[in-house]
Amino acid sequence: MPELYGVIPAAGRGVRAYPYTKTIPKSLLEVDGTSLLERNVLLLRDQLAISKIAIVVGHLGAAIRDHLGDGSRLGVEIVYVENDRLNLELPYSIHLGCSQFDGPCCVMLADECYADTNHSELIGQPDALITCTWIQAEYPKHVRNNYEVELEGSRIQALREKPEKVTSLRMGTGTYLVSPDAQHRLAATFADGAPGPGDWTGWIDRLARSGEHIGALCLRGRYVNVNSRNELNFANHLLRERSFEDRKTSLIYVCEGRDEAEALGIRPFVDRQEIAEVIVVAGRTTPSLDRIAEEEKVRVIIPEKSSPALGEMLRLGMDSATGDILVTTISDDTFSPADIAKLLVYLQDADLVTGTRTTRQMIEQGANMRGIVRLAHLALAKLLELFWWRLEPRFTDICCVYRGMWANTYRLIRDQLESPGVEIFPEMIIEVLRARKRVIEVPVNYFSRDLIHPHVRSRYQTPGTFLRVLRLMVRKRFDETRRLSAGRFQEGKPPT
Repeated sequence: MPELYGVIPAAGRGVRAYPYTKTIPKSLLEVDGTSLLERNVLLLRDQLAISKIAIVVGHLGAAIRDHLGDGSRLGVEIVYVENDRLNLELPYSIHLGCSQFDGPCCVMLADECYADTNHSELIGQPDALITCTWIQAEYPKHVRNNYEVELEGSRIQALREKPEKVTSLRMGTGTYLVSPDAQHRLAATFADGAPGPGDWTGWIDRLARSGEHIGALCLRGRYVNVNSRNELNFANHLLRERSFEDRKTSLIYVCEGRDEAEALGIRPFVDRQEIAEVIVVAGRTTPSLDRIAEEEKVRVIIPEKSSPALGEMLRLGMDSATGDILVTTISDDTFSPADIAKLLVYLQDADLVTGTRTTRQMIEQGANMRGIVRLAHLALAKLLELFWWRLEPRFTDICCVYRGMWANTYRLIRDQLESPGVEIFPEMIIEVLRARKRVIEVPVNYFSRDLIHPHVRSRYQTPGTFLRVLRLMVRKRFDETRRLSAGRFQEGKPPT
């Protein structure tokens, strides 16, 4: 086969994935910390030895250019083609991309996610006008969202876009091998200002039904066409699940006070097999801390600043962690180390998993939050839901310090975390939501270690803390509204 080139159409508006695509192109949505577009560039490079790729841009195209640059970071050469006629749909973008090269092109749609596939076998396919790829779907509804492939041997007889009646589970995917002859035929449909075929699948279907040789390659592995938030979440689950056991988990344990007994609560966390690294951030050293620091997987950090606030200590610990997953807690001895397993399970489906202490069934008998405190937490959580209702949040406790998140998610929002104190915990949730990431809340055990008081008491359960969190939410909500109304969001970047 002569040299193969890559074409990635990425000009669309991605309206079906709104509001995730309000400020960034759909192709830049991240799956397991890497954008869909970058994943597909790497797939073309690694499986098909493609070194030259044309990316067709339109809506929010500047963000794509900024993200990938000239491709040198990824070991490829990228050229950009501007599509200023989006009304001509996908065929026109494919035409623009293929016109940059003199040879066969592998066209791969920008909003698709592949895992463990055999794209490399496209190189050995028999000559055909166009070769389409397909995968065995699990359910008919998946085929309805894509297109159905009708085969006779290794040749395609017909394609049916989003069929109402599914007759097989052969689901077409968005990878095509397009011969120079097919490129010339496609270009002819746009000659003299003609509108072209309009529908890409329909055009290939007409070619197949007329007797043209349209080849087919069955892909193995997993595939997700990311057209909605649910599909984006499924793609994240798919990629994370397959390698989750190899991910390293760091625990950030903040010791705020100067009590010698504070370090005693670290031991049960150190003993958890799921934890590969324990970062202890403490205001000062103590004999107990010195002893626990002798453990191989424990690292103690003493801030240079005297009397640092909780948020400052937390950021210091998270910045120092080396794990793929970050779990946070503080030294009030109210949380169960056993719940780490629960946080990790749900992290396969989310970018941030936060505990909730307001679910009565999960609270130790006699250790319930005082009524007014529980109501205050619920009120803040429901206000956050109201402020960011378009992102469909569901919370009952946004201030719980016991939570887990992906390190790449933390790095994404790090510069937006401004709160020095305990308000950093609700701020973290706000920023993860605003970055169009998924947050899940799960009940965690909440214990009282105090033999005198029947309820858990915290130094942060005060009207002052409530008002600071309230001010934080109001400021971030209305600052975001002001920026949107003034049109000052940068293309392709989450609000800051």
